Amino acid sequence: MHITESDLFYGLDLTVMSKIADICLEEKYADGTILFREGAKANNLYILEEGIAELLIDEDTFIYSLTEQSDVFGWSSLIESGQYTATAVCMTDVKVLKIPTGILQRIFDENPEVGSVVYRRLAGIFNKRLTKTYRKFIAVLKK
Repeated sequence: MHITESDLFYGLDLTVMSKIADICLEEKYADGTILFREGAKANNLYILEEGIAELLIDEDTFIYSLTEQSDVFGWSSLIESGQYTATAVCMTDVKVLKIPTGILQRIFDENPEVGSVVYRRLAGIFNKRLTKTYRKFIAVLKK
């Protein structure tokens, strides 16, 4: 998958996208690999290309499954707290695009219109995940 195919970055200015593509790292991880830990310094944004990863809190409490190509995670690296809010664990072998967000943020600072679009799209992703989580929570309460 090329970065321009991801939900977060599709249709953006090609000159800026070229700069973003240049900093992306395509990486593969084995089943069981921990990509990052809750509370650790958040330096990278991840986009799932293949496989399944799960987000956990308190090291063992499941909160979200990443199963779709283009699923975005590690978004804490783009906010001021700068700490991951969950642990990401590979449940199968995975392939991801890893984006160093310090450099990405500088690109956004130089191109605020692109940064604005990406942050709006990121807010949409949060909204979908939160709604899905609320529905699961309510379903459990109704049982």
